[in-house]
Amino acid sequence: MKVSQIAGFLGSGKTSALMKIASRLVEQGNRIAIIVNDVGEISIDSRFVEANGLEAKEISGGCICCQIAGSFAETLAKLHDSFNPNIVIVEPSGVAIPWGLKRAAEYSEVKADMIVEHAPVITLVDASRIDMLLKAVRRLVETQIREADVCFVNKVDVATPQGIATTEEFIRSINERAEIAHMSTTTGEGIDLACEVIVNRISPRYDDSMEEERLRSQYGKKGGN
Repeated sequence: MKVSQIAGFLGSGKTSALMKIASRLVEQGNRIAIIVNDVGEISIDSRFVEANGLEAKEISGGCICCQIAGSFAETLAKLHDSFNPNIVIVEPSGVAIPWGLKRAAEYSEVKADMIVEHAPVITLVDASRIDMLLKAVRRLVETQIREADVCFVNKVDVATPQGIATTEEFIRSINERAEIAHMSTTTGEGIDLACEVIVNRISPRYDDSMEEERLRSQYGKKGGN
């Protein structure tokens, strides 16, 4: 079972993007489930879910990657046994850390007869309010970008050229290895690419030693400045 997470700070457009992506994946013949962490009072329209043959599980009580990691693993195991999706799309809360969610997902392997495979971590960055994000919640945005495999500069249809350029520059300054692309759920730009990333690409499993080294090097540099 492949787990795909679409991360981003609150208001970055995750829910709208997830709906577009899930619809397209269903059209392509995939069996899709959705897990939503509702810390930020995010919900999925049940009529949309039923109409598209999806299954949604809402998890409350904390961030998927930490306080309720056990509940998240249990949910994945139950989804596997009852619905057997080939792709589970996870919309974490705006403060979730992607690598922590990977670790929590892998806990489910001891609860069901399955192997978890990770799609590349997708992080959405809202180009229409990048200046506010950098001032108000820079550290959280940095963390989600740092852990991403692909960063989508979102809302390019309403963002200014300067906002888009600033967002791209910020992403590159945090994560040089991440692929950068544009997205707009209004025009549909980037949706097909996101689907291709989820279906055809793989992200490494959680690794304690690699994560410790990444955190040491990243935060060590910041602390030394």
